[in-house]
Amino acid sequence: MILGGIQKNSLIDFPSKISCVIFTAGCNFDCPYCHNPDLVNPPFTTIHPEEIFTFLNKRKSLLDGVVITGGEPTLQKDLLAFCDQIKALGYPIKMDTNGSRPEVIQALIKSQLVDYIAMDVKTLPENYSPHITKKIGPGAILESINLIKNSKIFFDRIGFKLIIGN
Repeated sequence: MILGGIQKNSLIDFPSKISCVIFTAGCNFDCPYCHNPDLVNPPFTTIHPEEIFTFLNKRKSLLDGVVITGGEPTLQKDLLAFCDQIKALGYPIKMDTNGSRPEVIQALIKSQLVDYIAMDVKTLPENYSPHITKKIGPGAILESINLIKNSKIFFDRIGFKLIIGN
């Protein structure tokens, strides 16, 4: 895992939960309005995963959940193992994603490693290129939307109304 930071407590990032927010480093989008530009391209300031687990062990009685955001978390090769370790500590996980890697989202859902997903839908999927990304077509974004929508986990509906109209 390439971890770019931690916010030790948040009252707004995981609905109805006091959470910490873990930031992954690296992103495959080039959003002109990025709110975490230091996490997009290397060099990154990083935190060792053991620091995160030491923190989570100490805060068991104070935190209700963990948010994993970025950058883009689904780019991390060992994301599922990282989530599994967090779940083993008893924490529910909220994942923020840009939806570019539906195969990872599907694996997270199937493995029951996330309890809540927030997908940031930037615009209509066919309008992502050239301003957001040239590498990911609308099919991947739409597949992620459908995976999340058809799963049994919680997700933010606000972004989806623009695309599916419900």
